[in-house]
Amino acid sequence: MRIVRKLSADQENIKRFITVLGGGMVEITSNKFARPEFFILAHTFIKGYIEGSFFKKEEMLINALDELGFPLDDGPIGAMRADQEKSIEAAQQLLGAAKEWEEGGNKARTDVSWAASEYTSTLREHLTRLKNLVFPLLEQNLSVDDEHQIAVAISAMVFEEDAPDKYDNLLETLEEELFDWR
Repeated sequence: MRIVRKLSADQENIKRFITVLGGGMVEITSNKFARPEFFILAHTFIKGYIEGSFFKKEEMLINALDELGFPLDDGPIGAMRADQEKSIEAAQQLLGAAKEWEEGGNKARTDVSWAASEYTSTLREHLTRLKNLVFPLLEQNLSVDDEHQIAVAISAMVFEEDAPDKYDNLLETLEEELFDWR
């Protein structure tokens, strides 16, 4: 399916990010080198890459499911939207707690860990839902022409970005910082 191929690089980057954020979450509990700036930088990736790009691409899938007659507030569309909302809320909590920790809040370190855990588990479930529910539904129900149109639209979104390497570099920076903590 073309749509799956078009989104596979994004999904691999998100899985890589989840691994890094999860590693940061583990280190935060016992590592004195862990810093709140890591989590603030992680939020930059979340806001720009996941929410700013990937979720916009997913909107095309949601629209296709809607046009196929799936209910907006239930089933796969409802689940996708709920996952997106839950991840956005966890990301905001992560940012808020990281900023509070940066300002010296003692409890905030624990709050960062909790928000990172919530975020990573939500996004993992979301990616699994895409793979096991949404993609098969689209593959079974979309015409070849409709699938092609969505794939072309997803590809066009890639070229709208200002700096295509920006988020790859950001992800590498997060990985390097996490490595330095160990």
